[in-house]
Amino acid sequence: MKICRFRTSNAQESFGVITEENIIYKIDGDIFGEFQQTTNTFDRKDVKLLPPCSPKQMYGPGLNFLDHLQMANEALGTNATTIEQPDPWFKSITSIIGEGENVVIPKDSPSGIQYEGECIAVIGKTTRRADENTAWDNIFGYTCGNDISERTWQRDDREFWRAKGSDTFAPIGPWIETSFDPREQNAMIVRVNGQEVQKAYTSDMFFNFGKLISFISQAITLSPGDMIWSGTSGHPENMSHGDIVEVEVENIGILTNKVVNE
Repeated sequence: MKICRFRTSNAQESFGVITEENIIYKIDGDIFGEFQQTTNTFDRKDVKLLPPCSPKQMYGPGLNFLDHLQMANEALGTNATTIEQPDPWFKSITSIIGEGENVVIPKDSPSGIQYEGECIAVIGKTTRRADENTAWDNIFGYTCGNDISERTWQRDDREFWRAKGSDTFAPIGPWIETSFDPREQNAMIVRVNGQEVQKAYTSDMFFNFGKLISFISQAITLSPGDMIWSGTSGHPENMSHGDIVEVEVENIGILTNKVVNE
């Protein structure tokens, strides 16, 4: 089931179930509790898709693909050769934008911004000190994300507060897929202006979502709607004003945003 959040032309916001034919059936109730699909329908082209939910907190996993180590070493001035354990970091919720919204290159960015196409797990139940099996059971569904990154700030600042948390640095969407399984070999693909520039597979995560959520929940309570990012692979490149960037997670959907200068 694909669950989206949308705004109508009269500014009403709702959740809905979106079909393969791009028809949205409005939902009544709490998507993380009890809800029902109504017969009230909208065409996708007649509404604005919003970020699919509003998390209280989001966490990146730290390095989570072995082939991303070299890039990270270059960016951070380190020389790590293996991934010992998850190293979660907090990504600001104020950086969230949705499908079709602009990613903004900050005017004071020294080195520009880069894409990082990722899969995101959306927590469905309050989660505290969960084991890995319970962690999997507590996932509501999955969506696409682009962990926009500014490498000079990432290297020079003590925290990732602006390198990965600046306004518009977290495009998320277009919906939550509840029947997705990241343990299968689902491709995560980034395209810039239609050209494929990055590809990885959810099954290649060094620490899968069960491990990540279990690890984080030993210290921090996760709430319904909170988001855990997968991490990325390879060597992302800079984006330029006017670029159209797409993040596709196979069997979820495609998230599309335009890049603009501030």
